[in-house]
Amino acid sequence: MDIEQLTALVDAFKQLPQVKRETTIFDIGSRGHFENPMTEVLSFFCNTAEVHEMNDLVISSIVSLIRQNVIYQNLQNGQVHGRPQREVTTKNNKRIDLLLSSDEWVIAIESKVNHQQINPFEEYEGYVDSLIRSNKSLNTDNDLTDETEKRAVFVILSPDGKVDNAHLNHRWCGISFQHLVDEIKTRLQEHFFDAPFNKWSLVLKDFLLHLENLVNDVKQNSAQEEFILTHLSEISQAWNLLKSTLESVQQKAHTKLEQHPELRDVLRSQKASWFGLPTTILCSKDELTEVVLFATSAPSDIVDDDQRNAGKHIFIQIQVQTDNSELELVNIHESLANKAINRWYSSGYCFFRWPINALSIEEITKEFVATFEAIEGLSSMPLQSL
Repeated sequence: MDIEQLTALVDAFKQLPQVKRETTIFDIGSRGHFENPMTEVLSFFCNTAEVHEMNDLVISSIVSLIRQNVIYQNLQNGQVHGRPQREVTTKNNKRIDLLLSSDEWVIAIESKVNHQQINPFEEYEGYVDSLIRSNKSLNTDNDLTDETEKRAVFVILSPDGKVDNAHLNHRWCGISFQHLVDEIKTRLQEHFFDAPFNKWSLVLKDFLLHLENLVNDVKQNSAQEEFILTHLSEISQAWNLLKSTLESVQQKAHTKLEQHPELRDVLRSQKASWFGLPTTILCSKDELTEVVLFATSAPSDIVDDDQRNAGKHIFIQIQVQTDNSELELVNIHESLANKAINRWYSSGYCFFRWPINALSIEEITKEFVATFEAIEGLSSMPLQSL
């Protein structure tokens, strides 16, 4: 791969969609993107008796979108009764995500975020049909009663609003997250004219933002996947070039350091892999200190707020085994004073880290070698200032 091809590949990568994601309360923890938490919140806002004081705003939004499907275009709004039912168990112990009931219909909703639509839809249909025919409640402690003459409605709620195998699942209609968000937002504007603003309005708006984030995540992931698969060969070549470039530093550094008679036959260097990239570690003669040259492929690998690390990907790190938690680099060698941007002490080791600004093999090797020479107390060329 030549430089022009590599540059073109990088330029194409930069054109991929980069959506700035606003964090919501549903991003707290690790399960915000799962169907269950999402459906729990939706169920709360579909319950007209709950404390949100929005009556049937969310249910009406759902019904309005359902009516846009040709098979349900004559569906009536209906007076909602009873509380929504979650994880409704069918005869064969399958679970329907959400069941809503009014005097006109029973709506079964399956929420999908990152999973394929492999649910037993036929069983769901049979269960709801049987529920309506039998005029019985789901179980002794729920409120879904009086199902006579109601219409069974089946909905897939997902980022793209599509129904897989639509010819087989012809009773199911799809609602996309974005369409649901837009519909609820429109009704919220009207709601605010007649009702006071409360905390549940904020929760609902945050929930809608969460759904929009999920949509954007899917779009961004799809674009990235297509790019990777299209440029698989070029990316592999670029990755191999990156690794071979970093590995060459180790060889150059070792060759340079062996010119010191004091290090001949005792210099220990080892290869490692940090953040998936080749890493070089030089060990001091007393084996109490290590000097590490490593690279990161993402800024998030270095977690700190120091702007001097922003946009930097190649670092030197010194690890000193010591009981002195107040140790400073100047105590090791005066040439290292003021080098460390990040310093911390953990489990008997003092760590010092800083980025390398000069991005050429010669300059990276020069600074890496000079740092090790300072650690060993050897005469060395002056270190570049950071």
